[in-house]
Amino acid sequence: MLAKKIENIQKIINNSDKSKPHIKMTTQGSSHKQIIILMGKENTEKFMISTSNYITNINSALKSIKSNVMVDYIRKEPIGVTIVTDKVVLSSNIQVIENFVKNVKNINSEDIELPRLPQLKSYLKIIDIPYLIENSNITISLDFVEMIIKSNHIFNNLSLMLKLQVIKVLSKSNIVIIWINI
Repeated sequence: MLAKKIENIQKIINNSDKSKPHIKMTTQGSSHKQIIILMGKENTEKFMISTSNYITNINSALKSIKSNVMVDYIRKEPIGVTIVTDKVVLSSNIQVIENFVKNVKNINSEDIELPRLPQLKSYLKIIDIPYLIENSNITISLDFVEMIIKSNHIFNNLSLMLKLQVIKVLSKSNIVIIWINI
């Protein structure tokens, strides 16, 4: 096993491995099973008093529109509340929850912002990219990678969260990893 790993590293260093780039993508952090409702501290305190009743009532309202989504629990946050569901929510589900929250007695509805889904923290990692552009001594640059990404239809609906990174695997290798936060 160790001999095979050493052989693979030597192939990379000697640039004898002409494999295609691999793409790995993942999502970490919040999910679209959470609905964030921003409200003032006073509203949050009042809202959290009867959360078990609110969960029951929201689930009844969701069931009335024939939704498969159910609220699991409501969590207090420093900026408001987060309503956590058992499935990914649709816009119709968010509308039902928004209407319910705005109609809760003893809550100032003007202090409640529109419910929103959390921003996902995703990244795309493209590995086994040659560091030197073919048949030249020109190294791959951030501008070059950005130009390729912007011209590729796969990335049409993605927005970059941070500057992408080009990471050289080993100092003597001709292979890089491109790390993209989306």
